[in-house]
Amino acid sequence: MVVLEFERPIKELEDRIGELRRLAGPSEELQGEIARLEEALEAAKRRIYTNLTPYQRVQIARHPDRPHFEAYVDAIAEDFYELSGDRLFGDDPAVRGGFARVGEHRVVLLGHDKGSDVKSRVKTNFGMAHPEGYRKAHRLYELAGRFGLPIVTLIDTPGAFAGRGAEERGQAWAISEDLMALAGVPVPVVSVVVGEGGSGGALAMCLADHVVMLENSYLSVIAPEACASIIFRDSGRAAEAAEAMKLTARDLEAHGIVDEVLPEPLGGAHQNPDAATEAVAGAVRRALSGLAGKDPAALVESRYERYRRIGAHVAGQPG
Repeated sequence: MVVLEFERPIKELEDRIGELRRLAGPSEELQGEIARLEEALEAAKRRIYTNLTPYQRVQIARHPDRPHFEAYVDAIAEDFYELSGDRLFGDDPAVRGGFARVGEHRVVLLGHDKGSDVKSRVKTNFGMAHPEGYRKAHRLYELAGRFGLPIVTLIDTPGAFAGRGAEERGQAWAISEDLMALAGVPVPVVSVVVGEGGSGGALAMCLADHVVMLENSYLSVIAPEACASIIFRDSGRAAEAAEAMKLTARDLEAHGIVDEVLPEPLGGAHQNPDAATEAVAGAVRRALSGLAGKDPAALVESRYERYRRIGAHVAGQPG
């Protein structure tokens, strides 16, 4: 069980309660102490989890026990037919996708896969995709456009892999081609950031008509630690950098970059994975129903205008 630094007071109370339960037996005095500590535990959880800093949310977004790709697919899709390979180099297990059915909608569903244990995390490179992963995504976008199927993407990556081999095989080109494909694909695009949304690796899947974020996910051009290393020459100031970067779901919603923020179970999606995955499934179904039947040309034009507005300066207004 992974315990984050700011969660230690909660873990200490849980350990004390567990020890007292082991020793208590019929003792009324110890039972009363257990009840008092349980109240203190609930109060501590509410105090800590309702006052999270941006960097603490980043840490929760990275939690290894959060639901990953397969859990969301199981919740969202009634069936899922996976496609593999980029038809140029090979297959990248860090990006998975294929045809699926979501309620009454037939869709193309894809996303990052971080894996759920040590073996699968190594296999998926911890969700850091290579160029062949992003070319696979491009292939799926083209299939969606050809068959008139909405696109649903699930984003959870620290960023595209930046190794030498990835750069030699055209990482930047692969991501840029994904962005161009999403910008012009004549079908609805729904994106959900379910964990980390790191840099171009995330952008390659979230140029969309409707963008959803889980409450403790983040979306940023750079990780807080890397930002602090560049700006402050000190990665230890990551919490300060995260505060300035405005990378949380609520910050991005306030700036019009995100359309919907989904509350998570207290403590994060990993505390109640079923509730988190069902919330995402519901949001995807609502978004698909809201976008269904829209004129393809109007969708593309609306998407263009949406991203032209982001960061635009309005004369006479502050900021």
